[in-house]
Amino acid sequence: MGLLTVATTRAQHPADLFAKLQAAREDTDRANIYYTISHYYWDIDADSALLMGQKMLDIATRARYTKGMALAYLTMGVSYGTKGLYPEALDCDLKSLRLSEQLGLEGLSGNNCGNIGIIYTDMKDYPKALDFFRRALAIARHFPEKEGIAYNYINLGETFAAAQQLDSAIFYCKAALAIAEEIQDVTGLSASLDDLGDYSTRNGQPREALTYLQRALTISINAHDFNGAASVHVHMAAACFALKQYQQGIAFAAMALQEARKVHAGEFVKAAYHELSSGYAGLHEFDKALDYRNREIALNDSLYNLEKEKQMRSLQASFDLEKKQHQLDLITKDRLLQQEELARIRIRNYFLAGSVALLALWAFFLVRSNARRKQLNQLLEIRNKEIGKKNRQLEELNAVKNKLLSIIGHDLRSPIATLKGFVDLLRQSTLTADQIHYFSQKMGENLEGTSRLLDNLLFWAKSQMEGIEVNASPFDIHQVIEQNSRLVQSRAAEKKINLVIDGEGPTNGPKEDSAHGPSPKAAAPLLVNADEVMIDMVIRNLVENALKFSREGDTVSITANPGKYNVAITVRDTGQGIPADHQDKIFRSITYTTAGTSREKGSGLGLSLCKELVEKNGGKIGFVSEPGKGTAFTFTLPVPASA
Repeated sequence: MGLLTVATTRAQHPADLFAKLQAAREDTDRANIYYTISHYYWDIDADSALLMGQKMLDIATRARYTKGMALAYLTMGVSYGTKGLYPEALDCDLKSLRLSEQLGLEGLSGNNCGNIGIIYTDMKDYPKALDFFRRALAIARHFPEKEGIAYNYINLGETFAAAQQLDSAIFYCKAALAIAEEIQDVTGLSASLDDLGDYSTRNGQPREALTYLQRALTISINAHDFNGAASVHVHMAAACFALKQYQQGIAFAAMALQEARKVHAGEFVKAAYHELSSGYAGLHEFDKALDYRNREIALNDSLYNLEKEKQMRSLQASFDLEKKQHQLDLITKDRLLQQEELARIRIRNYFLAGSVALLALWAFFLVRSNARRKQLNQLLEIRNKEIGKKNRQLEELNAVKNKLLSIIGHDLRSPIATLKGFVDLLRQSTLTADQIHYFSQKMGENLEGTSRLLDNLLFWAKSQMEGIEVNASPFDIHQVIEQNSRLVQSRAAEKKINLVIDGEGPTNGPKEDSAHGPSPKAAAPLLVNADEVMIDMVIRNLVENALKFSREGDTVSITANPGKYNVAITVRDTGQGIPADHQDKIFRSITYTTAGTSREKGSGLGLSLCKELVEKNGGKIGFVSEPGKGTAFTFTLPVPASA
């Protein structure tokens, strides 16, 4: 249904509050009234809530009212998060958390931890999200009110579900439902029942799911909550389709679409299109199924294209700004050189005039002039070197731009053209259901590869144009390895490749965390000190590369071996290996790429990006390869100082 903030009760109507605001004389009173007004707008108008938060921050800062500043940052964090501006939201939430901890305001600190967890979940950084939700839960248990505990259980369940750990998600959601029923909290009841219905369907229990969802629907209708009703109807449709009750499921999906359009909920509109397409496909009404599928794709593309267009505009703006700055630097240096040349000429003229009147001082002025000329020549040489350096930087940026345009024009155009061809085939009414299923699966594989290419492309472009800031901290490398192995298991199974982690043998399916903690067979934590996001990208690229060049029956293994000062991580495959005459190009060229064993294509960015990220984190990377027998990539990472 969606992640919940602890404070969800609607404040009194702002008309009354604005009247109180006019009568308030103390800045602290005015700041508190602004907070109450902002609370009214939290879940209905993010821009208005943000405006109230900014006004509150101005007043609280002027009055040195620290608690008011913390509440203002809390409001602004919620508003930015609702608008999808995650960096701004995190900045405000972290500022609010620091102030609340300084003041010892435990309840406010819990709210901040929960809000930060929501932002990290939206950003798909699930380990950090779970950490902050657990901190919020620990704080909520210090208070007699159980509402905060229930909401944090719901948020933990949502995050585990997003990470595909459904058993843990159901455990926490049932715990939240028990508390919500005990305290008769309508919001908690509706959210936990709706989530339980969704998770039960996804876990293969659609009949049990419908029982939960019917209760959730009754609560949402009584509360006139169209968002909640749309969510429930979407999940009821999915449960009916799992039971092959297609007519009933289509009816529920149509209701969800109507409710979502009332409140302009784009995500629920897209979800309703998806369920309607699935339902009509189940009835073999493929024209209608394809129509709703096209609507879903069009809506999804509009949301996706807006985000990617924003990122590309940001990259282009960064390049243009650097280019303009370089041009300004060149103009400034030319002006300085001209001024210095004029000064030198002026000095020489003074010297000639003085030599007529004071011949006796001629030698003195001559020495002085020669010294000045030497200094000017040295300065000119330094400036020329600086100009040359700037020119080389501009050439490098231009090469980055050309590489970006090349990849966008070739590597992205090709999969998009392929997808267009798939869609054209699907529009043919003569295709059978099996053919539609086959082409849909191919479309999914194509989209997955394109998504990986975009991730590498954007990360590499940012590193080349803006530089990479390394945020090193201790983390368990085993968790990152296990997370990446789960992500590629389906692809390994499709190519019939054995995937082995730390010598545990081939994996037979995704490992889901228990609701009560890690399984007894989980590897002991192995800490490294590095930037977790960067190392996650290194491991993902190396594993994807190993799968790409492995054949049916080959083995891909991932091992982490601790040492005294560092940990060595090895990704080894028994695939086709790297030709000897190509091995010196692996890390030095971003244009070198070859097709995989299933004709997979690449951009040439992955391995050069891996080398850059490992070295940024104080490690080294290398490889050993024998054509026809496989390749092993090994990189090292430093251990924490206290380890």
